[in-house]
Amino acid sequence: MSLTEAEQAVAEYLAAEPGPVTWTGPPGPSGWAATIRSGGGEGADPATVRFGKSRAFPGCQLHQVEFTNHDGHPQRLLVRTWQQADGTWVADPIGGGGGAADPYRARPWANFAAAWSADLFAAGGTVTGNGAEAAHLVRLTFANGTSIEDQVHNGVVLFYTSPGVAFPASVEISTSTGDVLAAYDEFNDLQ
Repeated sequence: MSLTEAEQAVAEYLAAEPGPVTWTGPPGPSGWAATIRSGGGEGADPATVRFGKSRAFPGCQLHQVEFTNHDGHPQRLLVRTWQQADGTWVADPIGGGGGAADPYRARPWANFAAAWSADLFAAGGTVTGNGAEAAHLVRLTFANGTSIEDQVHNGVVLFYTSPGVAFPASVEISTSTGDVLAAYDEFNDLQ
């Protein structure tokens, strides 16, 4: 598979060795502890990098990618890329998580990773839950009236808008015929 220059920047970031751990949280009930690393990449095995979906927007691209990290665990990551004035691409991870499965939901639900500021809103993730296989379109409508949507591809949706938005957002997941599978509010704690 041939990668675009933006995807190549993502793959190079993923394959780079992780930087040093600069913070470790207390272990949770499962024994896992959160950590923060300074610099570096994800230490991914390049042979495991798979792009679930990429989408171009004015000024940037978003990529949902799956890979096996430096510890041998499956990971999913949302990465924003943009081209600098010299033509090189920057890969900036937004968020993601580990494990091969999404959290269980009784209805379709978008498992978002997101980044936001006054200048932008970027989000993406998998559409999961009972009935998610029928999901075709996900629409976000924010408190300031901004509405953005994306078609589900490989179970993934990607969103970007600039300038930023006002929270919360109403999420609507619908079928290809327009039947609403789920409607709920998201980003409520960001008001």
